[in-house]
Amino acid sequence: MKASISPTAARAPQQGAPRRRLCASLAQLTAGAMLGGFALAASAFESPADGVYKDRIDWGLMMDMSGTASASQIPWVNGVKAYINKVNEAGGINGRKINLLVEDDRYDASISRTNYEKLNNQTPALGVSGLGNSSAQAALMTGIRRGKLPIVGAYAITKAGLEPATPTYYAGFCGNKEMAQVGVNAFTDKMNLKAPKVVTAHMDVAGGKDFADYVAAEVAKRGGTHKALPIKVGAADVTAQVLEINAMKPDFIAVYGVPSPTILLMKTMHQYALKIPTFSITHLGTPEIYGSIGAEAGASYSFVSCFSPADVADSAGVREMSAAADKGGFGAMKNNVNFVGGWVVGQLIVEVVSKAGKEPTRDKLMDVLSKTVEIDTKGVTGPIRYTPEDHRGPVVMRPYNYDYKTGKFVAQGNFADYAKYVK
Repeated sequence: MKASISPTAARAPQQGAPRRRLCASLAQLTAGAMLGGFALAASAFESPADGVYKDRIDWGLMMDMSGTASASQIPWVNGVKAYINKVNEAGGINGRKINLLVEDDRYDASISRTNYEKLNNQTPALGVSGLGNSSAQAALMTGIRRGKLPIVGAYAITKAGLEPATPTYYAGFCGNKEMAQVGVNAFTDKMNLKAPKVVTAHMDVAGGKDFADYVAAEVAKRGGTHKALPIKVGAADVTAQVLEINAMKPDFIAVYGVPSPTILLMKTMHQYALKIPTFSITHLGTPEIYGSIGAEAGASYSFVSCFSPADVADSAGVREMSAAADKGGFGAMKNNVNFVGGWVVGQLIVEVVSKAGKEPTRDKLMDVLSKTVEIDTKGVTGPIRYTPEDHRGPVVMRPYNYDYKTGKFVAQGNFADYAKYVK
């Protein structure tokens, strides 16, 4: 005999199933709400003392926006802005936009100190880039070493920051040592010189003295002679230096400085009919300088750089930079290597902040930087690599000159052609 099932008993499972489904749904909603709360808490992470907020990350730029070096440093700042704008328009880094705090030091070391303290403590930034005054850098280096505010992508490069490597200091521009190595050796080989006679005309600042020492060291290796000629910041006359150059009759000249005294030097040499091959540091490789000195003086003037201006569109990275510059309203600056240098530092900032995770702090950023970091600029520069022992960043250089007929920069070979000179 089959067991009989009452109508009530038969309906019980049907009534219980909705209850179980309802309970399960409530449990899922509760769990989802908890997970959502955790997600919200994660995205709501803030650390104001590190310049990190729910929706933004404050990042400092310390550069000359209105003083002696502003003609070079303003394009650099705009290069950083161009790259950061591109990233912010795509949503930022883990949902946070990068907010650039630009502090004008007017190329005054005392103002640089004030700005550094401001970005360190008063309106804290996660990190700082720029520091375009080498003398100010040298004066601040003790505090930079002891502090926890990372300098990521320095514009002026000082021996004090790199030799030995400083844990809180990472270069982001072409190094003085490497520019000297490539410039001296490339010119010596191209001119088939046995013992080159070289003059370094340099601004009387820490970076200029470092550069002159590096040039002297390379000249000595080639059995040559060297003389350094300092030029005061803001000099209105360089006749004395040009007369010394005329008396020495060097095979070539190396130049370190800012645009105004460099233009003055080249024009004064032209007045004295001195057509001596001259190479400058990267900062002085701009259309404005070539335009100011004119075709006759410009025919003897080259610059050594780790960056590619937009005219040299021989890589995907340069084409990408050029398009972004046009879109962002910076098209007039894309052939200025200082703008290109800023673009590369913008990429460096984004790379290291991204690696610091969803809850970035200065300590986490320092942890990222303490390891090997490699940046692929897609050909805007040669390979960029930071290691615990080497904080130089871009080290591969090549010379450039300017074709006045076409109005374009011309690269002298590839980066790889000059790698043999960099030690």
